[in-house]
Amino acid sequence: MNLSSSPGVPASTRNAHTPRKKVIDYLDAQLHYILIAPVIIILFGLVIYPFIYNLILSVHHVSLLNIRGGEWPFIGFENFTDTLTDSFAQRAFFRTLLFAGLTVVIQLVLGMAAALAFNVNFKGKNFLMPMALAPMMITPVAVGLFWRMLLNSEWGVINYFLSLVGIPAQLWLADPVLAFLSLVIVQVWWGVSFVFLVLLGGLSSLPREPFEAAYIDGASRWQAFRYLTLPMLRPVIVVVATIRIIDAFREFDIIYTLTGGGPGDATRVFSMELFVTAFETGNFGLGAAQALILTAIIVIFTSGLFKNLTQTDQAS
Repeated sequence: MNLSSSPGVPASTRNAHTPRKKVIDYLDAQLHYILIAPVIIILFGLVIYPFIYNLILSVHHVSLLNIRGGEWPFIGFENFTDTLTDSFAQRAFFRTLLFAGLTVVIQLVLGMAAALAFNVNFKGKNFLMPMALAPMMITPVAVGLFWRMLLNSEWGVINYFLSLVGIPAQLWLADPVLAFLSLVIVQVWWGVSFVFLVLLGGLSSLPREPFEAAYIDGASRWQAFRYLTLPMLRPVIVVVATIRIIDAFREFDIIYTLTGGGPGDATRVFSMELFVTAFETGNFGLGAAQALILTAIIVIFTSGLFKNLTQTDQAS
């Protein structure tokens, strides 16, 4: 029964209920904005504001000498042009491309092999699964320190085992080539368990009927993998490859604790170059520009992968 329209209800009571009903109707209409407001505030505080502040730094000359004063000379795109023309930054960029390419490809290959192996039931699977996933549970800093001890040229365990088979001790972290190779090995060891876990989840969700029909028609396991598993698993592969590419481009913790960018600049990737520029030389404006360039590079690479994924979904 609607009180506001009842003839027996006083007009003062009907008028008292009207403003309250209007407030409730307004809150109902704006409920979705109220619910997402905390998310927007957090997003602005953690992402948008730092990005805008970083953009402001990148177009000014900001160093340890003037950062507290707030009087920063405006220099436009000079920091960006200095980064793009600097030989150290260029070498760091190509070193990052090589590091990301090697680590992501190796992780995908090893992760797929491990996922295929664990996608069937075998004795000891429940015991080996936690061991296969253990590396991803360790923090990157601990991984770098752990492998730094293992690769020590004087008392490291790896050189000890090599000496047992007659191989001389290697300068894993002192030789430029071996240091970069060691960095790739450590990154693969740490990240392959994540790739393995995601691909295993994708494999377990694939339908069995196409494979059964293929085997009945005489297809081999390789043919079933090539023409059935890979096409159906392609979206999962693209997603996990994108995540690992982003991680490889912004990798810092393991590199800093394992080699510190050395020897020389052999393992000084772009994230290390950014750190040295901003926090060791104190050029915050140039470091901010390098951070934006690194962000743009990541966006370009990942957007290409997702565009490929979208085109595949539309074609199917």
